[in-house]
Amino acid sequence: MQSTGRSHEADAALAARIRSGDREALGELYDRYAAVSLGVALRVVRDRDAAEDVVHDAFVAVWQKITRFDAEQGQLRSWLLTIVRNRAIDRVRGARVAEDIDVLDELGALRSTANPTWEAAVANLSLARLRDALGSLPGEQREAVELAYFGGHTYREVAALTGVPAGTAAGRLRLALAKLRQLLTGTDAGPASAPPSVEPTAGAGPP
Repeated sequence: MQSTGRSHEADAALAARIRSGDREALGELYDRYAAVSLGVALRVVRDRDAAEDVVHDAFVAVWQKITRFDAEQGQLRSWLLTIVRNRAIDRVRGARVAEDIDVLDELGALRSTANPTWEAAVANLSLARLRDALGSLPGEQREAVELAYFGGHTYREVAALTGVPAGTAAGRLRLALAKLRQLLTGTDAGPASAPPSVEPTAGAGPP
């Protein structure tokens, strides 16, 4: 019991040092709990590389959010491992979303709409009307649409070409298409119905 008490006191001291901006204290915390953190992450993600990424992210979160930790309300070890587990769960959920996006991409759901004549109809719009519609989009969404629909690229290729995560590219396309549908409602290019909605992966940047 005395050993446990001393451990809690040592952790509280580490938390105080981290809160004061002491990077060495974060390193000591890592040395103390990296192994058990990796074990927790592995049980969830079942992949060592992914688990190591999760642990790294968790310790970064500790550094950034240490002010949220209250040594009087709980133990630093438990708080850290909760962060690890939550990050690991987010990682698994993100992977599932990515798998869903892969399926949609294979089906062409991110490159066409439910109306098979959508691209042809857009092509038949006057240049001025099309320019106005595209010009109303934010720059990054317009670029994504031009690459995907007029350049023939998949959302993953768009991501690579624009230097953003795949989920971000998919999200930009989704938002851009929703805006274009709204703008083109009532024209010959108006789609019959909306395609499946695909959310960006976890941790991706804003569209």
